[in-house]
Amino acid sequence: MIEGLTLELASLERQFSDRKIPKEQYDASSTQLKIRISNAESIAYVRARTNPALAEKLRARNYLDSTVQQVCYHFVSGSKQPLGPTFEADRIPRYFIEPERGVKLSVERALLQRLVYIGILVTSLFERIFVCPKCGTPTNVYARVKCTRCSSIDININRLMEHLPCGTVHEERAFKAENSMLCPTCKKILQNPTEHRVLGTVCSCNKCKAHFEDPSQSFFCRKCEVDFNLTTGIITDVYTYHINDKIIEEARTQTGLPIIQKALRQDGFEVEMPGRIEGGARQFAIVARKAQKRVAMDIGSNETEVDIEPVLQLFVKALDARPDLSVFVAIPQLSKRGRDVATMHDIRVIEGSSPLEVAHRILEMLKAEPIFIQGQTGTDDSKQKP
Repeated sequence: MIEGLTLELASLERQFSDRKIPKEQYDASSTQLKIRISNAESIAYVRARTNPALAEKLRARNYLDSTVQQVCYHFVSGSKQPLGPTFEADRIPRYFIEPERGVKLSVERALLQRLVYIGILVTSLFERIFVCPKCGTPTNVYARVKCTRCSSIDININRLMEHLPCGTVHEERAFKAENSMLCPTCKKILQNPTEHRVLGTVCSCNKCKAHFEDPSQSFFCRKCEVDFNLTTGIITDVYTYHINDKIIEEARTQTGLPIIQKALRQDGFEVEMPGRIEGGARQFAIVARKAQKRVAMDIGSNETEVDIEPVLQLFVKALDARPDLSVFVAIPQLSKRGRDVATMHDIRVIEGSSPLEVAHRILEMLKAEPIFIQGQTGTDDSKQKP
């Protein structure tokens, strides 16, 4: 459904750019389509929590997003630390990653939650915050304790303390003597916390003079002047985010694909991610086309080196799809066994420590490949013929 609506929006944009429809019609129709797309996406992400096939499909789409790429890289190749919230003066939780050179990248909570729905991330509870039901923020929300009779916040809260050696009980303020604690009965200085204990609290209201033990509690937004409690307020859960161990290898494989895609397209290739060769059922991480030649690529990533299994999988898929060239990309490097298998089956191997380095090496390799050199020569020769 989302794909259909997206195609419909693209068609509408083409009609407007070709001046086939007036601006008023374009604005009204595009606004409606964008709302429908947003609603369809919201429904899809909610359903993905209980639909593994849909979650996998949505993960494939999200891996193409540059911010999602940065988030995945943070967990699989970057600091690898859980992504926890940062609270600034407005008390709104924010999330930052540092992809490179210490430059912070802000990541929206909505995006992180979307990645939870489709199984890329998992959460652990960090904190619960109270949000004003009117302005929707915690910035100006304060906890209040009030008189149980008149609801005034002008109350005294006094703790009752017992001096254990002599057994006297007084309010805490009676023990205070400048920077020390002095028993008002036996006149001994309290030098150790074990010499006294708190028995409870006694509250008094300065407005109505009522006395009580437990004040009533609520929350107050000073901006909106709204008083609310657990029933009428909004409680927001704040999470720490972790990579889902079940898809970590998938995330490693997908990290860096948009960088490679961009480099190939800038060099004149048509790129499909993921892609299939015409007539074949096998899916590759990347299928690139140029000069009627087809290149099928798979990517493997690991902490130290990629082993033989993904190379064998590429070989089996290539037997069925028959691309003009098969390429295996290993980040950071391929094992000796994997390299031997690749050499045996005429699979090119590209290694690199980062997606950007890999992208450059792929282009260098393709420019040196005979199938593309011959294609360029043939094109030049044909232009010289009368």
